[in-house]
Amino acid sequence: MQKSSTMRRTVSKIFKGRQLTIGMDLGDRWSFYCLVDESGKVILEEKVPTTTEAMKQTFARIPRSRIAMETGTHSPWVSRLVAQLGHEVIVAHAQKVELITKSTRKDDRHDAETLARLARIDPELLGPVRH
Repeated sequence: MQKSSTMRRTVSKIFKGRQLTIGMDLGDRWSFYCLVDESGKVILEEKVPTTTEAMKQTFARIPRSRIAMETGTHSPWVSRLVAQLGHEVIVAHAQKVELITKSTRKDDRHDAETLARLARIDPELLGPVRH
């Protein structure tokens, strides 16, 4: 996995021609996201401030991707924002994703990666909802 500074300089080369899936664990101040490619390899893991401007800047530079997030306080506006940027959005029913709710490894990084992997394999595993 590359460092963030390197990633920003070569973002278009790395993402070009790949089918990308992103899992986002939304928080009040910071949100963590994990980007995996079509083979399931983690390409990028970062956190971003949970603000409209920061989300726009971050997800506008990533080509059209499938983005999964759990239901919560911020999921309505974040899901609308990333959909407007051209991404496919899946909002997972938080109580139906047992790999996260019953996990003994509770942290934002792990939750974001789990969401990305489930969305890559089969979005129906997330119990998708519409806001």
